[in-house]
Amino acid sequence: MTKRNRQFTAKDIAYPALMCALLLGGQYIFSFVAGVEIVTVLLVCFSAAFGARRGVVCAAAFSLLRCLIFGFYPNIVLLYLIYYPALAALFGGLGHLKKEAFAKPLFAVIINVLLLGIACACLLLNVLDLIQISRLMKTTITVLLWVTFALTLALWIAFNALLTVQRIGKKNAAELVRLVVFTALSATCTVCFTLLDDVITPLFYGYTRGAALAYFYTSFTAMLPQTVCTVVTVGLLFLPLTKALETVKGKGG
Repeated sequence: MTKRNRQFTAKDIAYPALMCALLLGGQYIFSFVAGVEIVTVLLVCFSAAFGARRGVVCAAAFSLLRCLIFGFYPNIVLLYLIYYPALAALFGGLGHLKKEAFAKPLFAVIINVLLLGIACACLLLNVLDLIQISRLMKTTITVLLWVTFALTLALWIAFNALLTVQRIGKKNAAELVRLVVFTALSATCTVCFTLLDDVITPLFYGYTRGAALAYFYTSFTAMLPQTVCTVVTVGLLFLPLTKALETVKGKGG
């Protein structure tokens, strides 16, 4: 049987199955720690190393099987089935690009807009005091907004500095530029996950406008620490995890 005719192999099932088990175990363990999640970095690294198809299979299996641990909630199942396969497809596609591609003007514009957009949003939310929640929660959210602002601003500075270094002939900067791109996109996707939940859940349960707005404000208590966690985990673990997974893929095919 030729490679073109072979639609699916045992490894196309085995690799996603192993990563799915790791995702389930990781989510269960870190579910006891508020605001900390490991699913994004693991799925991003797996999809980048093994490709979009295997990543999407893993994401879909994870989205369904997690119900056995955390219970069946239709709105959450829908949210996961939309978000995580899309996340795997995005980073699976980006994983096939050469490192030098991430220094092209298109990526430079996208990453600059995303990072500056998140930083400006955090700054405005704090300065204009737009989030209407309890005083105790507001203190926590204010701190997290400043932390998110600082991290995204640092990523923006690092990204443009590395672009400059790469363009003057330092090829070893290409790997770090790619790292910043993946970190920035992962953080943006984490924000989109919460915003998608802010749409799906109120629509599914038929919330009133006031209840939907309250749900949106409350979601910041989950979104901000998860965004910070994503920046830190992807920034620190993406390179070693991806290299380890690529080694496994190279040996196993």
